[in-house]
Amino acid sequence: MSGQAPESVRPYTYLAQHYDAMEAWVCGDWHESTRVQMADFIEAVWQKRGAPVHKVLDLCCGTGLLLREMTQRGYTVTGVDRSATMLEQSAQKLVPEARERLVQGELPLIPLEEEFDAVHCTGAALNYLPNDTSLLRSFESVYRVLRPGGTFVFDLYTDALMRRYVERTTPHAVAQELPGGYTFSLRCRRPSAGESFDMTSVQYLRDDTTQTYVRTVEVHHVYPQSQEKVRSLVAQAGFGGIEVFDNYRPQPTGSRTLYETYVMVKPD
Repeated sequence: MSGQAPESVRPYTYLAQHYDAMEAWVCGDWHESTRVQMADFIEAVWQKRGAPVHKVLDLCCGTGLLLREMTQRGYTVTGVDRSATMLEQSAQKLVPEARERLVQGELPLIPLEEEFDAVHCTGAALNYLPNDTSLLRSFESVYRVLRPGGTFVFDLYTDALMRRYVERTTPHAVAQELPGGYTFSLRCRRPSAGESFDMTSVQYLRDDTTQTYVRTVEVHHVYPQSQEKVRSLVAQAGFGGIEVFDNYRPQPTGSRTLYETYVMVKPD
């Protein structure tokens, strides 16, 4: 038996409690780096840049997978995300004092007035910003809260990754059943003459209390950006020392790169 939830709900309202299970699938199927691999790479960047890092901002922190990893490594991490339900999941991974550093906010604004030694934004969150203006303003917001000499690391889906998934889900969607009573199907399309890719996810979430399934539909609009454009925008925001790597590995990007990892610094 299933029930139909409203399809206009804010993204992750229903998905948040199963997001971590889906993230594990994404690491395997989409070849996204694990949060441990991300943390290792980010720490290596900090060590190479030489500036001490204590206070960190995890921008678009989601359910707190990387936030927890960095907290366990001894950093004081503040998490910002637009989704209250995702922040609730993040809070469950943290000790009480760390939960106090979870803040709801949505780019391009960062609702904080303090200064951080480093900022990272993972999970291709910036691919969901629809245009150059929103990207530039987000970069300017990061620049504002980053101390001079501080490092900013983020990643983006590439056009190659999105085109690969269009091919994989044409004509049939990818369907997957995960632990915890969560089943989903995913289809990726690029509207004709459009700049975005549309990912449609249909979820069936089991309610053990009522022995029913709730069906929800989310459409995510993803906007791949050329490396040339992103470099131009971060430079316009004031950043320097800009480098781009292949998926949290110390190697250059190429035509087969699925995730671009950007590293830059706010000049002293």
